[in-house]
Amino acid sequence: MDKAGGKRRDISFRSEKNQKVVCVHSREAREYARILETDDTVECYDTCHLLEMERYQFVNPIDNRKDYFDVKWATDFVLYFVDGNIGIREIATEAMLAKKANIEKLEFSRRYWSFSEVVKDWKIIIMTKKGE
Repeated sequence: MDKAGGKRRDISFRSEKNQKVVCVHSREAREYARILETDDTVECYDTCHLLEMERYQFVNPIDNRKDYFDVKWATDFVLYFVDGNIGIREIATEAMLAKKANIEKLEFSRRYWSFSEVVKDWKIIIMTKKGE
């Protein structure tokens, strides 16, 4: 999960599964998108999905920084499965998981999506950086 609209180097590519150009914010997310392109259980996917700030009021604030509730966030991937289910995937590396702030962001995402009536499948995908 990243701040929406933040300055970063975007990676754009043509997704055959989505039949359009999509954008991700990291090499790890691009690698995961490559995996999704060949996953027969995934019909299509959305990247950098903007969270609705109006729904932040339902997110439990315990152990999360108060300023997180004033920021526009984007989930890394929303997956639309062939069977009609919807899943959320947040991309992380082991190094990211060593920082409390990143854990808090992931927990914010989990809590946000836990109030969705249609999303029942939320996961963190741990990707390795090239050369590790």
